[in-house]
Amino acid sequence: MHASNGSTPSGPDLSASTTSAFLRVPGGRSLAWMTVALSLVSCNEAAEWSPVDGPWNPNHPEASAILTPPAPEAPIWTEMAEAGAHWYRVRGCLACHRTDGVDVAGPALNGVTRRRTYAWYRAMTLRPDSMLVHDPIAQELLAIYRVPMPVQRVNDLHVRAIWEYLREVDQLAAPPPVEAPAP
Repeated sequence: MHASNGSTPSGPDLSASTTSAFLRVPGGRSLAWMTVALSLVSCNEAAEWSPVDGPWNPNHPEASAILTPPAPEAPIWTEMAEAGAHWYRVRGCLACHRTDGVDVAGPALNGVTRRRTYAWYRAMTLRPDSMLVHDPIAQELLAIYRVPMPVQRVNDLHVRAIWEYLREVDQLAAPPPVEAPAP
């Protein structure tokens, strides 16, 4: 998805401006329930959608495009990366994985978008228990870190958004391409 001017990727509005949905109202009830109800009522609309403040609808008209991983050289979808950074923090990824090259309970995730395919990352994030049984790379990581990755209870949108955040981390850390000297 690209902006109308073709300069930067864009997609549904993923801004944090709607995070007020999690504020408490008198009586201790969360406005999040109201947000869920309103989101469900409008699921059939192709209006702007934000994964930060509403439930993911896999039947959204743009679901396939939203969940399809970009080519490695594709520009970063900034709004998706921002949602991924948010979820990276709130889903607890930081407890075991840093993005600065320092291993903690699990491997550092900077560079993961270069070391692994999206399919591998997705499977490891959605089904780590199965990967630890069937995948030699996951088994090797378990032998090194000695802590199995727990089931994360995330959905495809979380996985896709965090992947975009990790792509952004990797692109920002990458040295600029070196051009060959002219003959």
